[in-house]
Amino acid sequence: MEGKSLFMCHQCGALLKFQYNPVSIEKKIMKLRPVAYEHPAETCEQRDSKADDDEDQIPRLTEGTDAGETTDADEEEEAAQAARNSIGQLQQQQQKTPVVVPEIVWERQRLDASGDVDVWAPAEFDLMNGIATFASCNRGDVGQSLSDVVPARLLKKPHLWISDWEVDHSLPQCDEEGWVYAASYADFGRLEEPRASEEKEADDTSGSEAAVDEQKSETSQERLVRRRRLIRKRRVDGSDLSWFQELLDCRALKELEEDRDQYEGFMTQFTDEERASARAYSVDGEYAADDWSDDPELRALEEEERRLKAELEAIEDETEQIAAKRHELWSTGNDLEQLIHGTFAEGAFLQHLLGLSRDERQSVGVFAVHASDMLRRLQRYNVCNDVFHIWHGGLFGTINGLRLGRLPSKPVEWVEINAALGQAVLLLATIADRANFEFSRNRLVPRGSFSRVVNMYGREYSLYSDGGMFRRRGFNQAMILFLECVEDAGRRAMKEEPSLKFPYKVERGKIGGLPISLGNDEQWTRALKYMLTHLKWLLAWISKRY
Repeated sequence: MEGKSLFMCHQCGALLKFQYNPVSIEKKIMKLRPVAYEHPAETCEQRDSKADDDEDQIPRLTEGTDAGETTDADEEEEAAQAARNSIGQLQQQQQKTPVVVPEIVWERQRLDASGDVDVWAPAEFDLMNGIATFASCNRGDVGQSLSDVVPARLLKKPHLWISDWEVDHSLPQCDEEGWVYAASYADFGRLEEPRASEEKEADDTSGSEAAVDEQKSETSQERLVRRRRLIRKRRVDGSDLSWFQELLDCRALKELEEDRDQYEGFMTQFTDEERASARAYSVDGEYAADDWSDDPELRALEEEERRLKAELEAIEDETEQIAAKRHELWSTGNDLEQLIHGTFAEGAFLQHLLGLSRDERQSVGVFAVHASDMLRRLQRYNVCNDVFHIWHGGLFGTINGLRLGRLPSKPVEWVEINAALGQAVLLLATIADRANFEFSRNRLVPRGSFSRVVNMYGREYSLYSDGGMFRRRGFNQAMILFLECVEDAGRRAMKEEPSLKFPYKVERGKIGGLPISLGNDEQWTRALKYMLTHLKWLLAWISKRY
Protein backbone atom coordinates (compact mmCIF):
# COMPACT_ATOMS: atom_id res chain seq x y z
CA MET A 1 0.00 0.00 0.00
CA GLU A 2 1.27 3.45 -0.93
CA GLY A 3 2.59 5.45 2.04
CA LYS A 4 2.70 2.46 4.39
CA SER A 5 5.56 0.06 5.18
CA LEU A 6 3.56 -2.53 7.18
CA PHE A 7 0.26 -4.23 6.38
CA MET A 8 -1.62 -7.30 7.63
CA CYS A 9 -2.36 -10.39 5.53
CA HIS A 10 -6.13 -10.98 5.22
CA GLN A 11 -5.75 -14.80 5.19
CA CYS A 12 -3.33 -15.59 8.01
CA GLY A 13 -3.23 -12.28 9.91
CA ALA A 14 0.57 -12.00 9.61
CA LEU A 15 2.18 -8.56 9.84
CA LEU A 16 4.26 -8.04 6.67
CA LYS A 17 6.68 -5.34 5.54
CA PHE A 18 6.46 -3.59 2.17
CA GLN A 19 9.37 -4.61 -0.08
CA TYR A 20 10.53 -2.13 -2.70
CA ASN A 21 11.28 -3.52 -6.17
CA PRO A 22 14.54 -1.91 -7.35
CA VAL A 23 13.90 -2.77 -11.03
CA SER A 24 13.00 0.49 -12.80
CA ILE A 25 10.38 0.90 -15.50
CA GLU A 26 13.18 1.61 -17.95
CA LYS A 27 14.66 -1.88 -17.47
CA LYS A 28 11.24 -3.50 -17.73
CA ILE A 29 10.49 -1.79 -21.06
CA MET A 30 14.01 -2.57 -22.35
CA LYS A 31 13.24 -6.27 -21.93
CA LEU A 32 10.14 -5.90 -24.12
CA ARG A 33 11.85 -3.89 -26.88
CA PRO A 34 14.05 -5.56 -29.51
CA VAL A 35 16.13 -2.37 -29.91
CA ALA A 36 18.90 -1.54 -27.44
CA TYR A 37 18.88 1.87 -25.74
CA GLU A 38 21.95 4.05 -25.38
CA HIS A 39 22.92 6.07 -22.29
CA PRO A 40 25.38 8.97 -22.21
CA ALA A 41 28.68 7.78 -20.71
CA GLU A 42 28.82 10.12 -17.68
CA THR A 43 25.17 9.62 -16.80
CA CYS A 44 25.50 5.83 -16.93
CA GLU A 45 28.52 5.76 -14.58
CA GLN A 46 26.82 8.04 -12.03
CA ARG A 47 23.62 6.08 -12.20
CA ASP A 48 25.41 2.74 -11.67
CA SER A 49 27.39 4.00 -8.65
CA LYS A 50 24.32 5.56 -7.04
CA ALA A 51 22.22 2.48 -7.70
CA ASP A 52 24.79 0.28 -5.90
CA ASP A 53 24.79 2.59 -2.87
CA ASP A 54 21.00 2.76 -2.77
CA GLU A 55 20.70 -1.01 -3.05
CA ASP A 56 22.69 -1.37 0.17
CA GLN A 57 20.53 1.18 1.97
CA ILE A 58 17.10 -0.19 0.94
CA PRO A 59 15.67 -2.46 3.67
CA ARG A 60 14.74 -5.99 2.65
CA LEU A 61 11.50 -7.75 3.32
CA THR A 62 11.13 -9.38 6.68
CA GLU A 63 8.29 -11.29 8.18
CA GLY A 64 8.83 -10.46 11.83
CA THR A 65 5.54 -11.71 13.19
CA ASP A 66 5.67 -15.14 11.54
CA ALA A 67 9.27 -15.80 12.74
CA GLY A 68 8.36 -15.02 16.32
CA GLU A 69 10.62 -11.98 16.52
CA THR A 70 9.51 -8.76 18.15
CA THR A 71 10.09 -5.47 16.34
CA ASP A 72 10.17 -2.13 17.99
CA ALA A 73 7.58 0.23 16.51
CA ASP A 74 9.96 3.21 16.43
CA GLU A 75 12.65 1.21 14.61
CA GLU A 76 10.14 -0.03 12.07
CA GLU A 77 8.88 3.48 11.47
CA GLU A 78 12.41 4.83 10.98
CA ALA A 79 13.26 2.00 8.57
CA ALA A 80 10.10 2.64 6.58
CA GLN A 81 10.82 6.37 6.39
CA ALA A 82 14.39 5.70 5.22
CA ALA A 83 13.08 3.28 2.60
CA ARG A 84 10.61 5.86 1.30
CA ASN A 85 13.29 8.54 1.12
CA SER A 86 15.70 6.26 -0.76
CA ILE A 87 12.93 5.20 -3.13
CA GLY A 88 12.02 8.84 -3.85
CA GLN A 89 15.64 9.78 -4.49
CA LEU A 90 16.16 6.82 -6.80
CA GLN A 91 12.98 7.61 -8.74
CA GLN A 92 14.01 11.25 -9.15
CA GLN A 93 17.40 10.15 -10.45
CA GLN A 94 15.78 7.70 -12.86
CA GLN A 95 13.30 10.30 -14.10
CA LYS A 96 16.07 12.77 -14.86
CA THR A 97 18.21 10.20 -16.72
CA PRO A 98 18.03 10.84 -20.48
CA VAL A 99 18.17 7.93 -22.94
CA VAL A 100 18.96 7.82 -26.66
CA VAL A 101 16.68 5.52 -28.69
CA PRO A 102 17.72 4.48 -32.21
CA GLU A 103 14.91 4.20 -34.76
CA ILE A 104 15.94 1.39 -37.14
CA VAL A 105 14.13 0.93 -40.46
CA TRP A 106 14.81 -1.52 -43.31
CA GLU A 107 14.46 -0.18 -46.86
CA ARG A 108 13.81 -2.75 -49.62
CA GLN A 109 13.97 -2.46 -53.41
CA ARG A 110 13.49 -4.82 -56.35
CA LEU A 111 15.03 -4.92 -59.82
CA ASP A 112 12.48 -3.80 -62.46
CA ALA A 113 13.26 -5.36 -65.85
CA SER A 114 10.04 -4.35 -67.61
CA GLY A 115 11.71 -1.54 -69.59
CA ASP A 116 14.69 -1.38 -71.88
CA VAL A 117 17.00 -0.64 -68.97
CA ASP A 118 16.86 -2.43 -65.61
CA VAL A 119 16.19 -0.01 -62.76
CA TRP A 120 15.76 -0.43 -59.02
CA ALA A 121 12.17 0.24 -57.91
CA PRO A 122 10.56 0.24 -54.44
CA ALA A 123 9.36 -3.14 -53.22
CA GLU A 124 5.72 -4.03 -53.85
CA PHE A 125 3.44 -4.00 -50.83
CA ASP A 126 2.63 -7.55 -49.60
CA LEU A 127 1.01 -7.49 -46.16
CA MET A 128 0.61 -11.29 -45.92
CA ASN A 129 4.35 -11.90 -46.25
CA GLY A 130 5.35 -8.70 -44.44
CA ILE A 131 7.10 -7.22 -47.49
CA ALA A 132 7.02 -3.48 -48.18
CA THR A 133 9.38 -0.66 -49.10
CA PHE A 134 10.01 0.18 -45.43
CA ALA A 135 9.84 -2.03 -42.31
CA SER A 136 10.41 -0.90 -38.72
CA CYS A 137 12.69 -2.93 -36.44
CA ASN A 138 11.33 -1.11 -33.39
CA ARG A 139 7.66 -1.97 -33.96
CA GLY A 140 7.47 -4.47 -36.81
CA ASP A 141 5.25 -2.15 -38.91
CA VAL A 142 5.54 -2.12 -42.71
CA GLY A 143 4.59 0.57 -45.22
CA GLN A 144 5.51 2.36 -48.42
CA SER A 145 6.96 5.44 -46.70
CA LEU A 146 8.79 6.37 -43.52
CA SER A 147 5.65 8.02 -42.15
CA ASP A 148 3.89 4.63 -42.31
CA VAL A 149 6.39 2.90 -40.03
CA VAL A 150 7.29 5.74 -37.64
CA PRO A 151 4.43 7.13 -35.49
CA ALA A 152 3.22 10.62 -36.34
CA ARG A 153 3.50 11.65 -32.69
CA LEU A 154 7.28 11.26 -33.02
CA LEU A 155 7.66 12.82 -36.47
CA LYS A 156 5.72 15.92 -35.38
CA LYS A 157 8.22 16.61 -32.57
CA PRO A 158 11.53 17.59 -34.24
CA HIS A 159 13.06 18.60 -30.91
CA LEU A 160 13.22 14.91 -29.88
CA TRP A 161 15.48 13.92 -32.80
CA ILE A 162 19.20 14.37 -32.43
CA SER A 163 20.22 13.12 -35.91
CA ASP A 164 18.89 12.63 -39.43
CA TRP A 165 18.33 9.34 -41.21
CA GLU A 166 21.71 7.69 -41.80
CA VAL A 167 22.65 4.58 -43.73
CA ASP A 168 24.19 1.75 -41.69
CA HIS A 169 27.41 0.65 -43.44
CA SER A 170 28.27 -1.97 -40.81
CA LEU A 171 26.21 -4.71 -42.49
CA PRO A 172 28.24 -7.52 -44.07
CA GLN A 173 28.41 -7.61 -47.89
CA CYS A 174 26.99 -4.08 -48.21
CA ASP A 175 28.16 -1.75 -50.97
CA GLU A 176 29.13 1.91 -50.67
CA GLU A 177 25.46 2.94 -50.33
CA GLY A 178 24.78 0.29 -47.67
CA TRP A 179 22.77 -2.07 -49.93
CA VAL A 180 22.85 -5.84 -49.43
CA TYR A 181 21.79 -7.89 -52.49
CA ALA A 182 20.05 -11.27 -52.80
CA ALA A 183 18.00 -13.35 -55.25
CA SER A 184 14.76 -13.02 -53.23
CA TYR A 185 13.49 -11.53 -49.99
CA ALA A 186 13.44 -14.99 -48.43
CA ASP A 187 17.22 -15.21 -48.79
CA PHE A 188 17.66 -12.36 -46.35
CA GLY A 189 16.13 -14.47 -43.58
CA ARG A 190 14.88 -12.79 -40.52
CA LEU A 191 15.62 -9.12 -40.02
CA GLU A 192 18.82 -8.56 -38.12
CA GLU A 193 18.21 -7.62 -34.49
CA PRO A 194 20.31 -4.66 -33.26
CA ARG A 195 22.84 -5.78 -30.66
CA ALA A 196 22.59 -4.45 -27.11
CA SER A 197 26.32 -3.87 -26.68
CA GLU A 198 29.55 -3.77 -28.64
CA GLU A 199 30.98 -6.74 -26.73
CA LYS A 200 28.36 -9.10 -28.08
CA GLU A 201 29.12 -7.90 -31.61
CA ALA A 202 32.80 -8.66 -31.13
CA ASP A 203 32.02 -12.19 -29.84
CA ASP A 204 29.75 -13.01 -32.76
CA THR A 205 32.12 -11.66 -35.46
CA SER A 206 34.33 -14.72 -35.60
CA GLY A 207 31.39 -17.13 -35.75
CA SER A 208 29.62 -15.34 -38.59
CA GLU A 209 32.56 -14.99 -41.01
CA ALA A 210 31.89 -18.37 -42.59
CA ALA A 211 28.19 -17.64 -43.03
CA VAL A 212 29.01 -14.26 -44.57
CA ASP A 213 31.35 -15.83 -47.13
CA GLU A 214 28.75 -18.44 -48.03
CA GLN A 215 26.02 -15.82 -48.43
CA LYS A 216 28.33 -13.65 -50.57
CA SER A 217 28.94 -16.54 -52.98
CA GLU A 218 25.19 -17.19 -53.33
CA THR A 219 24.10 -13.57 -53.81
CA SER A 220 26.85 -12.87 -56.33
CA GLN A 221 25.12 -15.27 -58.76
CA GLU A 222 21.82 -13.37 -58.98
CA ARG A 223 20.93 -9.93 -57.61
CA LEU A 224 17.18 -9.31 -57.94
CA VAL A 225 16.39 -7.63 -54.61
CA ARG A 226 18.32 -5.50 -52.14
CA ARG A 227 17.89 -3.87 -48.76
CA ARG A 228 19.70 -1.49 -46.44
CA ARG A 229 19.30 -0.32 -42.87
CA LEU A 230 18.47 3.30 -41.95
CA ILE A 231 19.07 4.63 -38.42
CA ARG A 232 17.90 7.84 -36.80
CA LYS A 233 18.38 8.62 -33.11
CA ARG A 234 16.02 10.45 -30.79
CA ARG A 235 16.14 11.43 -27.10
CA VAL A 236 13.90 10.23 -24.25
CA ASP A 237 13.94 12.46 -21.16
CA GLY A 238 13.65 9.44 -18.81
CA SER A 239 10.38 10.41 -17.09
CA ASP A 240 7.67 7.87 -16.36
CA LEU A 241 5.41 9.52 -18.93
CA SER A 242 8.01 9.18 -21.67
CA TRP A 243 8.61 5.52 -20.77
CA PHE A 244 4.90 4.78 -20.85
CA GLN A 245 4.79 6.35 -24.32
CA GLU A 246 7.63 4.05 -25.32
CA LEU A 247 5.54 1.20 -23.99
CA LEU A 248 2.95 1.96 -26.70
CA ASP A 249 5.48 0.93 -29.38
CA CYS A 250 6.41 -2.43 -27.78
CA ARG A 251 5.80 -5.23 -30.27
CA ALA A 252 6.07 -7.81 -27.48
CA LEU A 253 3.27 -6.06 -25.62
CA LYS A 254 1.06 -6.21 -28.70
CA GLU A 255 1.77 -9.93 -29.06
CA LEU A 256 0.85 -10.48 -25.40
CA GLU A 257 -2.41 -8.58 -25.92
CA GLU A 258 -3.23 -10.75 -28.95
CA ASP A 259 -2.51 -13.91 -26.91
CA ARG A 260 -4.74 -12.59 -24.14
CA ASP A 261 -7.62 -11.98 -26.57
CA GLN A 262 -7.26 -15.50 -28.01
CA TYR A 263 -7.20 -17.01 -24.52
CA GLU A 264 -10.30 -15.09 -23.44
CA GLY A 265 -12.15 -16.18 -26.59
CA PHE A 266 -11.18 -19.79 -25.96
CA MET A 267 -12.35 -19.60 -22.36
CA THR A 268 -15.68 -18.08 -23.40
CA GLN A 269 -16.21 -20.80 -26.01
CA PHE A 270 -15.22 -23.52 -23.53
CA THR A 271 -17.66 -22.18 -20.92
CA ASP A 272 -20.54 -22.12 -23.44
CA GLU A 273 -19.83 -25.68 -24.56
CA GLU A 274 -19.63 -26.89 -20.95
CA ARG A 275 -23.00 -25.33 -20.11
CA ALA A 276 -24.58 -26.77 -23.24
CA SER A 277 -23.32 -30.29 -22.47
CA ALA A 278 -24.50 -30.05 -18.82
CA ARG A 279 -28.11 -29.34 -19.93
CA ALA A 280 -28.30 -31.75 -22.90
CA TYR A 281 -31.58 -33.55 -23.57
CA SER A 282 -32.00 -37.29 -24.15
CA VAL A 283 -33.59 -38.79 -27.28
CA ASP A 284 -37.15 -39.07 -25.79
CA GLY A 285 -37.25 -35.39 -24.78
CA GLU A 286 -36.28 -35.90 -21.08
CA TYR A 287 -33.07 -34.74 -19.45
CA ALA A 288 -30.07 -37.03 -19.49
CA ALA A 289 -29.98 -39.51 -16.61
CA ASP A 290 -27.43 -37.69 -14.49
CA ASP A 291 -27.35 -37.88 -10.75
CA TRP A 292 -28.22 -34.23 -10.25
CA SER A 293 -31.12 -34.19 -12.78
CA ASP A 294 -33.17 -37.19 -11.52
CA ASP A 295 -35.04 -35.18 -8.87
CA PRO A 296 -38.80 -35.11 -9.76
CA GLU A 297 -39.34 -31.81 -7.98
CA LEU A 298 -36.49 -30.26 -9.93
CA ARG A 299 -37.95 -31.52 -13.19
CA ALA A 300 -41.39 -30.18 -12.19
CA LEU A 301 -39.92 -26.81 -11.36
CA GLU A 302 -38.06 -26.76 -14.66
CA GLU A 303 -41.25 -27.67 -16.53
CA GLU A 304 -43.06 -24.89 -14.69
CA GLU A 305 -40.21 -22.54 -15.55
CA ARG A 306 -40.45 -23.45 -19.24
CA ARG A 307 -44.24 -23.00 -19.18
CA LEU A 308 -43.96 -19.61 -17.52
CA LYS A 309 -41.25 -18.57 -19.97
CA ALA A 310 -43.48 -19.62 -22.86
CA GLU A 311 -46.36 -17.61 -21.41
CA LEU A 312 -44.03 -14.67 -20.88
CA GLU A 313 -42.84 -14.90 -24.48
CA ALA A 314 -46.45 -15.06 -25.68
CA ILE A 315 -47.34 -12.01 -23.60
CA GLU A 316 -44.28 -10.18 -24.90
CA ASP A 317 -45.21 -11.07 -28.49
CA GLU A 318 -48.77 -9.85 -27.90
CA THR A 319 -47.42 -6.69 -26.30
CA GLU A 320 -45.17 -6.09 -29.30
CA GLN A 321 -48.11 -6.63 -31.67
CA ILE A 322 -50.29 -4.21 -29.68
CA ALA A 323 -47.45 -1.68 -29.62
CA ALA A 324 -47.00 -2.11 -33.37
CA LYS A 325 -50.73 -1.59 -33.98
CA ARG A 326 -50.72 1.42 -31.69
CA HIS A 327 -47.75 2.85 -33.54
CA GLU A 328 -49.52 2.16 -36.83
CA LEU A 329 -52.67 3.93 -35.59
CA TRP A 330 -50.64 6.90 -34.40
CA SER A 331 -48.84 6.99 -37.74
CA THR A 332 -52.15 6.79 -39.62
CA GLY A 333 -53.57 9.58 -37.46
CA ASN A 334 -50.54 11.76 -38.14
CA ASP A 335 -50.80 11.06 -41.86
CA LEU A 336 -54.51 11.93 -41.80
CA GLU A 337 -53.80 15.15 -39.94
CA GLN A 338 -51.09 16.07 -42.42
CA LEU A 339 -53.49 15.24 -45.27
CA ILE A 340 -56.15 17.50 -43.76
CA HIS A 341 -53.67 20.33 -43.35
CA GLY A 342 -52.43 19.77 -46.88
CA THR A 343 -56.00 19.75 -48.23
CA PHE A 344 -56.85 23.02 -46.51
CA ALA A 345 -53.61 24.55 -47.71
CA GLU A 346 -54.26 23.36 -51.27
CA GLY A 347 -57.85 24.68 -51.08
CA ALA A 348 -56.60 28.06 -49.93
CA PHE A 349 -54.08 28.09 -52.75
CA LEU A 350 -56.78 27.19 -55.31
CA GLN A 351 -59.02 29.93 -53.90
CA HIS A 352 -56.16 32.36 -54.31
CA LEU A 353 -55.65 31.20 -57.89
CA LEU A 354 -59.39 31.60 -58.53
CA GLY A 355 -59.25 35.18 -57.29
CA LEU A 356 -56.24 35.84 -59.50
CA SER A 357 -58.07 34.31 -62.47
CA ARG A 358 -61.10 36.52 -61.87
CA ASP A 359 -58.92 39.61 -61.66
CA GLU A 360 -57.09 38.59 -64.79
CA ARG A 361 -60.36 37.91 -66.63
CA GLN A 362 -61.66 41.34 -65.68
CA SER A 363 -58.39 42.88 -66.78
CA VAL A 364 -58.56 40.99 -70.07
CA GLY A 365 -62.14 42.19 -70.57
CA VAL A 366 -61.13 45.80 -70.05
CA PHE A 367 -58.17 45.33 -72.37
CA ALA A 368 -60.42 43.71 -75.00
CA VAL A 369 -62.77 46.71 -74.92
CA HIS A 370 -59.81 49.04 -75.26
CA ALA A 371 -58.35 46.94 -78.08
CA SER A 372 -61.69 46.89 -79.94
CA ASP A 373 -61.96 50.64 -79.69
CA MET A 374 -58.39 51.00 -80.87
CA LEU A 375 -59.10 48.61 -83.76
CA ARG A 376 -62.10 50.59 -84.89
CA ARG A 377 -60.10 53.78 -84.81
CA LEU A 378 -57.23 52.16 -86.66
CA GLN A 379 -59.60 50.77 -89.26
CA ARG A 380 -60.79 54.27 -89.95
CA TYR A 381 -57.24 55.50 -90.05
CA ASN A 382 -55.60 55.52 -93.51
CA VAL A 383 -51.86 55.36 -93.32
CA CYS A 384 -51.38 55.85 -97.02
CA ASN A 385 -53.22 59.18 -96.90
CA ASP A 386 -50.66 60.42 -94.39
CA VAL A 387 -47.70 58.94 -96.18
CA PHE A 388 -48.79 60.03 -99.66
CA HIS A 389 -50.68 63.31 -99.20
CA ILE A 390 -52.05 64.33 -102.64
CA TRP A 391 -53.45 67.85 -102.96
CA HIS A 392 -53.24 70.90 -105.23
CA GLY A 393 -51.68 74.30 -105.03
CA GLY A 394 -53.21 76.61 -107.62
CA LEU A 395 -52.62 75.15 -111.08
CA PHE A 396 -50.14 72.57 -109.76
CA GLY A 397 -50.94 69.17 -108.34
CA THR A 398 -48.83 68.29 -105.25
CA ILE A 399 -47.80 65.09 -103.53
CA ASN A 400 -46.34 65.46 -100.03
CA GLY A 401 -45.99 69.19 -100.74
CA LEU A 402 -43.92 68.68 -103.92
CA ARG A 403 -45.23 70.46 -107.04
CA LEU A 404 -45.53 68.48 -110.22
CA GLY A 405 -45.38 70.53 -113.46
CA ARG A 406 -43.94 73.76 -114.95
CA LEU A 407 -45.43 77.08 -116.03
CA PRO A 408 -43.71 80.00 -117.77
CA SER A 409 -44.96 82.36 -115.11
CA LYS A 410 -44.03 79.98 -112.25
CA PRO A 411 -41.04 77.85 -113.19
CA VAL A 412 -40.49 74.85 -110.84
CA GLU A 413 -37.04 73.38 -110.32
CA TRP A 414 -36.45 69.98 -111.86
CA VAL A 415 -35.18 68.72 -108.51
CA GLU A 416 -38.66 69.23 -107.03
CA ILE A 417 -40.34 67.69 -110.11
CA ASN A 418 -38.07 64.61 -109.97
CA ALA A 419 -38.79 64.18 -106.24
CA ALA A 420 -42.56 64.41 -106.87
CA LEU A 421 -42.35 61.82 -109.68
CA GLY A 422 -40.38 59.52 -107.31
CA GLN A 423 -43.18 59.80 -104.71
CA ALA A 424 -45.79 59.00 -107.40
CA VAL A 425 -43.85 55.91 -108.52
CA LEU A 426 -43.53 54.72 -104.91
CA LEU A 427 -47.30 55.22 -104.35
CA LEU A 428 -48.26 53.22 -107.44
CA ALA A 429 -45.81 50.42 -106.50
CA THR A 430 -47.32 50.32 -102.97
CA ILE A 431 -50.86 50.07 -104.41
CA ALA A 432 -49.80 47.15 -106.63
CA ASP A 433 -48.17 45.41 -103.68
CA ARG A 434 -51.24 45.88 -101.42
CA ALA A 435 -53.60 44.62 -104.15
CA ASN A 436 -51.19 41.79 -104.98
CA PHE A 437 -51.13 42.27 -108.75
CA GLU A 438 -48.49 42.91 -111.41
CA PHE A 439 -48.55 45.30 -114.30
CA SER A 440 -49.26 43.76 -117.70
CA ARG A 441 -46.31 45.09 -119.70
CA ASN A 442 -44.16 47.36 -117.56
CA ARG A 443 -42.36 47.26 -114.22
CA LEU A 444 -41.70 50.14 -111.83
CA VAL A 445 -38.33 50.70 -110.10
CA PRO A 446 -38.89 53.25 -107.27
CA ARG A 447 -35.61 54.99 -106.41
CA GLY A 448 -36.72 58.36 -105.08
CA SER A 449 -35.70 61.24 -107.35
CA PHE A 450 -34.04 58.79 -109.74
CA SER A 451 -36.84 56.28 -110.31
CA ARG A 452 -37.08 54.22 -113.50
CA VAL A 453 -39.60 52.30 -115.60
CA VAL A 454 -38.75 49.01 -117.37
CA ASN A 455 -40.75 48.03 -120.46
CA MET A 456 -41.75 44.54 -121.52
CA TYR A 457 -38.44 44.07 -123.35
CA GLY A 458 -36.35 44.83 -120.26
CA ARG A 459 -35.24 48.29 -121.35
CA GLU A 460 -35.07 50.93 -118.62
CA TYR A 461 -36.23 54.54 -118.98
CA SER A 462 -35.32 57.28 -116.52
CA LEU A 463 -38.32 59.00 -114.92
CA TYR A 464 -36.33 62.14 -114.11
CA SER A 465 -34.88 65.02 -116.15
CA ASP A 466 -32.73 68.09 -115.87
CA GLY A 467 -34.58 70.07 -118.56
CA GLY A 468 -32.01 69.37 -121.28
CA MET A 469 -32.89 68.38 -124.82
CA PHE A 470 -30.84 65.19 -124.91
CA ARG A 471 -32.84 63.35 -122.22
CA ARG A 472 -36.29 64.62 -123.18
CA ARG A 473 -37.12 61.71 -125.46
CA GLY A 474 -36.29 59.07 -122.84
CA PHE A 475 -38.12 61.08 -120.19
CA ASN A 476 -41.26 61.31 -122.34
CA GLN A 477 -41.17 57.55 -123.00
CA ALA A 478 -40.86 56.90 -119.25
CA MET A 479 -43.89 59.16 -118.62
CA ILE A 480 -45.95 57.21 -121.19
CA LEU A 481 -44.97 53.86 -119.64
CA PHE A 482 -45.81 55.15 -116.14
CA LEU A 483 -49.24 56.30 -117.37
CA GLU A 484 -49.82 52.78 -118.79
CA CYS A 485 -49.10 51.38 -115.29
CA VAL A 486 -51.67 53.82 -113.85
CA GLU A 487 -54.18 52.60 -116.47
CA ASP A 488 -53.50 48.92 -115.50
CA ALA A 489 -54.16 49.73 -111.83
CA GLY A 490 -57.41 51.53 -112.75
CA ARG A 491 -58.66 48.56 -114.80
CA ARG A 492 -57.89 46.22 -111.84
CA ALA A 493 -59.82 48.51 -109.47
CA MET A 494 -62.86 48.74 -111.78
CA LYS A 495 -62.78 44.96 -112.24
CA GLU A 496 -62.97 44.31 -108.50
CA GLU A 497 -65.41 47.16 -107.88
CA PRO A 498 -67.58 47.79 -110.99
CA SER A 499 -69.27 50.81 -109.43
CA LEU A 500 -65.97 52.67 -109.38
CA LYS A 501 -65.64 55.28 -112.16
CA PHE A 502 -62.50 57.40 -112.59
CA PRO A 503 -63.01 61.08 -113.51
CA TYR A 504 -60.47 61.11 -116.36
CA LYS A 505 -60.03 58.62 -119.17
CA VAL A 506 -56.57 57.25 -119.91
CA GLU A 507 -55.65 56.11 -123.44
CA ARG A 508 -52.51 56.08 -125.64
CA GLY A 509 -50.30 58.32 -123.54
CA LYS A 510 -53.05 60.84 -122.80
CA ILE A 511 -55.18 61.46 -119.73
CA GLY A 512 -58.31 63.54 -120.01
CA GLY A 513 -57.34 64.25 -123.63
CA LEU A 514 -54.04 65.90 -122.64
CA PRO A 515 -50.64 64.36 -123.53
CA ILE A 516 -48.48 63.20 -120.63
CA SER A 517 -45.30 63.90 -122.64
CA LEU A 518 -43.27 67.03 -122.01
CA GLY A 519 -44.18 69.69 -124.59
CA ASN A 520 -46.55 72.53 -123.85
CA ASP A 521 -45.93 73.47 -120.23
CA GLU A 522 -49.54 74.34 -119.45
CA GLN A 523 -50.97 71.14 -120.98
CA TRP A 524 -48.27 69.00 -119.37
CA THR A 525 -48.87 70.57 -115.94
CA ARG A 526 -52.64 69.96 -116.24
CA ALA A 527 -52.08 66.35 -117.41
CA LEU A 528 -49.86 65.72 -114.36
CA LYS A 529 -52.59 67.16 -112.12
CA TYR A 530 -55.13 64.75 -113.70
CA MET A 531 -52.70 61.86 -113.13
CA LEU A 532 -52.36 62.73 -109.41
CA THR A 533 -56.17 62.82 -109.16
CA HIS A 534 -56.28 59.34 -110.71
CA LEU A 535 -53.71 58.13 -108.15
CA LYS A 536 -55.78 59.65 -105.30
CA TRP A 537 -58.80 57.62 -106.43
CA LEU A 538 -56.66 54.48 -106.53
CA LEU A 539 -55.40 55.28 -103.01
CA ALA A 540 -58.97 55.60 -101.72
CA TRP A 541 -59.90 52.29 -103.34
CA ILE A 542 -56.96 50.39 -101.90
CA SER A 543 -57.58 51.84 -98.42
CA LYS A 544 -61.21 50.74 -98.52
CA ARG A 545 -60.62 47.37 -100.16
CA TYR A 546 -57.47 46.19 -98.37
